[in-house]
Amino acid sequence: MEVFYWSVGDGMRGTPPLCCAIGNFDGVHGGHHRLLAATRYAAEAAGMPFGVVTFSPHPRLFFTPDAPAFLLTDNVIKYRKLEALGVQYILEVTFDDALRQLSPEAFTRDVLASSLNVGHLFAGSDFCFGKGRSGSLTDMAEIGKSCQLEVTAIPLHTDDENQVVSSSQIREALRAGDVKTAASMLGDDPIISGVVAMGDQRGRLLSFPTANIVLDNVLQPAFGVYAITASVRGDETVYQGVCNVGRRPTVNDRGILAEAHLFDFDQDIYGEMLDIRLKGFLRPEQKFDGLDALKAQIAQDADAARLLLASADR
Repeated sequence: MEVFYWSVGDGMRGTPPLCCAIGNFDGVHGGHHRLLAATRYAAEAAGMPFGVVTFSPHPRLFFTPDAPAFLLTDNVIKYRKLEALGVQYILEVTFDDALRQLSPEAFTRDVLASSLNVGHLFAGSDFCFGKGRSGSLTDMAEIGKSCQLEVTAIPLHTDDENQVVSSSQIREALRAGDVKTAASMLGDDPIISGVVAMGDQRGRLLSFPTANIVLDNVLQPAFGVYAITASVRGDETVYQGVCNVGRRPTVNDRGILAEAHLFDFDQDIYGEMLDIRLKGFLRPEQKFDGLDALKAQIAQDADAARLLLASADR
């Protein structure tokens, strides 16, 4: 898979005419899967390379940079998921003030058709674009007639209850601790990621050493304890464990952390990127009377996580 980074003012990237899906693809959820499957089918039928057009930063980050973290995955995981779905080219468009000011006509003609060499574009039927989100797919299809850009709208994907599957719905489920619903909409386990930071070593004193990550850039799920699997990025080994997400009210408050205790694990991974897959919500975060009570509860949580993970493997 090839990734091209494009900003307003850049020239051609030298790709052949592409059949692309367009969107933010946060989480690469079930709705995205449907869009990407349709795009891939059309690409293969036409003998065109299969690509996606996406944006960085996410437009919401551009307009509200101080808002709480909301992304379901970082770009590394997002692109890994897209590659697994057969994507050959990722055209990452820089979302900045210059892009924001483009009219629907300029975005369609100058960016998609001319600079990115997109010959056939697929998007969800609610996709809007251009300055002030003033352009619709109907507008794009009309503009595209003059620049050899074909446009196809894909109906929005709904779940068994006829609710549209969206990144917003998945975020809502995770904030409620509903891992099962989030995973169903994602078509995969929810993932939280971050660099393992040095803690206060209290976990080792409690006989439950933890890998601590600060949740700066990805969504903070409901505070509480989760059964997890985890892997160090770049290493395919998967470890089982238990993880607390929250502020650690019993011992102190060092900000919002994910503290993962990995079973049968004893490695120095400070500074490494850890990807934590949420497999099930065990209980809300709570404050205990002292360290002995906390230690006893962690032991119970670890046992509960082992049971949940064992049942999930059957």
